[in-house]
Amino acid sequence: MTRVRLTGCGWRFCASQICLTRFATLFSSLFFLLAISICDAGPVKAADSRGQLVMITSSHCPWCEAFEEDVGESYEHTEEALIYPLRRHDFYEAMSGDLAHLTPATMTPTFIVVRDGLEVGRIIGYPGAELFWWRLSEFTAQ
Repeated sequence: MTRVRLTGCGWRFCASQICLTRFATLFSSLFFLLAISICDAGPVKAADSRGQLVMITSSHCPWCEAFEEDVGESYEHTEEALIYPLRRHDFYEAMSGDLAHLTPATMTPTFIVVRDGLEVGRIIGYPGAELFWWRLSEFTAQ
């Protein structure tokens, strides 16, 4: 219960018991939420992944080769690869059944970020490693 007293300096609130109760409730709630988040915080496994990064590529594409040298060789060892494994698809082949609904690429390389079977974003061309990671992070942070 909050009590109000008139003192020489003005009104004074005596709410120490309420403040302590609220503090204890808030602290226990935060502790509980923290404990839940720590229990759930584990490495993400590729088997849990419902997304993928589809790379439309061609064997005659110099930008595809640049991507492979800069990023492609080490992509599978990144955190992004756990959530969005890289799947390469040849530009000149028909799309497989699970990718048939995607809008066809018009140039190589084209990177299509797919989550739960739907296209989330697309990177057309290879802008270099730094810009590639930045653009990819725009789609994967959602």
